[in-house]
Amino acid sequence: MTKKTYHVSIDDDVLKKYRIHNTGERQIDFYIMIYLNSPDGWSQDGYFFEPVEKYKADVWIRMSLSKTIEEICGNSPMLSCAFLGGKHMYLCAERWFGGAENSGLDIQDYRQYMVSHEMGHILGKEHAKCPRRGAKAPVMLQQTLGIGECIPNTNVKE
Repeated sequence: MTKKTYHVSIDDDVLKKYRIHNTGERQIDFYIMIYLNSPDGWSQDGYFFEPVEKYKADVWIRMSLSKTIEEICGNSPMLSCAFLGGKHMYLCAERWFGGAENSGLDIQDYRQYMVSHEMGHILGKEHAKCPRRGAKAPVMLQQTLGIGECIPNTNVKE
């Protein structure tokens, strides 16, 4: 297995808006660790993800408000982002707490998708399209924007 280290941080304005305190921060860290190491995730490609201190991390995961992500990444509102083959991942807090109806996923599955999709970019994966009607939506499909004729999916290999 290839070990990738990561660190999670949550912007102060997110902590304030969603009234997150120490236990809430640790809960988010825990969920991200679970999603990254899910049997349906990138472990299928031989990756193991381990949390570490920020400056020792291969990947910096930052939960931010949409407006912050727009400024940093220059992308559309309400989208998370990560740079292809890069080191920085920005998770959209509004989506973390509210999901995305167009994805067809419940909140827990949407969070799994969000983390797997953005880590996919870090690992060098580009966006995908719905392969055919009734197929499982690829994780690298921008499911936040809709899944077309695909069915919801969080497994990186399906």
